[in-house]
Amino acid sequence: MSSSAFVWIFFILFIVMILLEVPIGTAMLVSSMLYIIQNGQSFVMFAQKTASSFSSMSLLAVPAFIFVGSAMNEIGFSDRIFGIAEKSIGHIPGGLGHANVLASMIFAGMSGSAMADAGGLGAIEIKAMDEAGYDKRFSVAITAASSGIGPIIPPSINLVIWGFLASASTVKLFLAGILPGILMGLCLMAFIYVDVRFLGIKAPITKRATFKEFLHALWRGLPALCAPAILLIGISSGVFTATETGAVACAYIVLLGLAYRRLSFKKMLTILKNTMTTTALTMWLCATGSVFNWMIINSGLTKTLSDMLLSLNNRVAVLLVMNVILLFMGCFMGSLPVLIMMAPVLLNIADAFGISYITMGVIAVLNLTIGGITPPMAPSLFVAAKVAGIPFSDCVPETLKMIIPLVAALLLVTFIPGVTLFIPSILG
Repeated sequence: MSSSAFVWIFFILFIVMILLEVPIGTAMLVSSMLYIIQNGQSFVMFAQKTASSFSSMSLLAVPAFIFVGSAMNEIGFSDRIFGIAEKSIGHIPGGLGHANVLASMIFAGMSGSAMADAGGLGAIEIKAMDEAGYDKRFSVAITAASSGIGPIIPPSINLVIWGFLASASTVKLFLAGILPGILMGLCLMAFIYVDVRFLGIKAPITKRATFKEFLHALWRGLPALCAPAILLIGISSGVFTATETGAVACAYIVLLGLAYRRLSFKKMLTILKNTMTTTALTMWLCATGSVFNWMIINSGLTKTLSDMLLSLNNRVAVLLVMNVILLFMGCFMGSLPVLIMMAPVLLNIADAFGISYITMGVIAVLNLTIGGITPPMAPSLFVAAKVAGIPFSDCVPETLKMIIPLVAALLLVTFIPGVTLFIPSILG
């Protein structure tokens, strides 16, 4: 049997192991090692690929951003962020839903993680909406959907990983994520307005905040607001790199915690433990993913999959099918494994149609954030439902509606390159 035939067997074995709930990193490792053995390759290559994935400077930013997301939840500045959003736009129809989205956009400028948003800020948002009389399922749906803005607006862990996989500038990727993240928020807000005004969602109108109340909320939340401002200004001006951005964010959040006496030794240990656990998992996926990618590229599987898509011979059709595949895979797997697995195919498509690796990275990450609220896995939805204390199944119908505005934003990003390339181009 030829080597190309064997690789399909190993790829199918990988899928079977995923269905049997074998850890994804382990599944990639086992299928890759079997291919290496069957193909008579040296295990030196395995060591080289693993070592090169660990030696990437861009990946140094990953533990820093994980630390910031964990620290934000443990220290508890989420209430101040939501307070600003609530006093700003809480009085319009569906106001607390809009405030939920706006708060997630601000929080995204610090954490870079959908799970950190859903689990930390989400608890504050759901509690406030519940006390105001909003439908709990509606609150959970908005919280889960808006948490997907986290991996798009910089800093973003997923965009750091894509930069590593595509050898693309992480700073450019961060800048490219700003407008798509804002676009996601605006699409969600527009849908919330329609949902409340015309589709009968229970969303009581909140009393308009006085100017004094707004200033008070702004003053309380100003230190937290400064974090994303410092990071965005630093990145866009070139004052510090993506890796340095992570270090600055860590230092800033620790100083805030100490200044407000919210950072105890016990909390710091919890933050460090969470950071180490998540970082270890992420780096394990990068290491095994490097070998797995070598397998599917060396065997010709990447070319076969790319040729199948490119055989449609139409840019619009290829991009639509590509989006559907990514959305489907996101229903069953986490964003990082899909990103690692599909990177070679996505890069081939980008080369074939002259699409910037920057744009392709944002498209891929946006697809996979939508997968975070799509059953059966839907990790962001699971977390939000758990925070609200209601069954996961009760939230699914309302959450699926939120996919409509997110897909609308995805299509705009896919077919209008300027959405991703405008800010990087004007900043040179």
